Amino acid sequence: MRPIPLAFAAVCTAALTGVASQPLYAQEEASVNRVIEQLRQGQPAIGTFTRAARPGLDFAVIDEQYGDFDIDGVREAVVAIRAGSATPAITPVVRIPLAERDTPEEVVRQVLDAGASSVMFPDIETRAQAVSAVNSMRVGQASGADVWPLDPNGTLLAMLQIETLVGIANLDEILDVPGIGVIFLGPTDLAASAREDGPNAPRVDALVHQVLEACLERNIPCGYPIVASTPEDAARQTARRLAEGFKVLAVMTTVR
Repeated sequence: MRPIPLAFAAVCTAALTGVASQPLYAQEEASVNRVIEQLRQGQPAIGTFTRAARPGLDFAVIDEQYGDFDIDGVREAVVAIRAGSATPAITPVVRIPLAERDTPEEVVRQVLDAGASSVMFPDIETRAQAVSAVNSMRVGQASGADVWPLDPNGTLLAMLQIETLVGIANLDEILDVPGIGVIFLGPTDLAASAREDGPNAPRVDALVHQVLEACLERNIPCGYPIVASTPEDAARQTARRLAEGFKVLAVMTTVR
């Protein structure tokens, strides 16, 4: 599968109890987060899943959801993504292992220490998991590296994935957690959870739009993955999703 540059981004407002009122640890350096900057300007963010810099991207997702967690590989990918892109550099996003969903603190600490400025948390199904995700990213405010939008000047972004019927059933409680930067849908896993044939099934599409509408009501950016057969198809799908209100798109093509 060959990714092409298109969109992925995040914005959000929230305020409730449960999220740490103070940062938990410090990161030595803060850097510009292109996803946050795009959202601040009211623009969508475009990215893809890759471990290399690609022209025109706002972000690149380093996927560690499955298999053994490889922090050395993450570190190498972050360096490659930043070194091979223009200024400001493409924002590295690390999707952490699903096994760490309930207690993500240690793996998130390693990811942030490796230089990532955004973290994607897979398969969030409960408010408690959402709180743990945001809390795991609360780092030293003095360095400027705190979670946005909790800190308006923050440079770190928490992206939470909704991928099951359980997550949708608990969506209101999840969205009430302050500090969520992006809600990112997983339509293929959602189809499996709903026992539908695939992400294009009418019921899955209805569920996707249910999540999107809830995010739009709360001014929380919603993201979606696009898998297209050709660059032209990718452009069509991207235009459609942006028109629907999605703000963050991870775009890939299956052209080999």
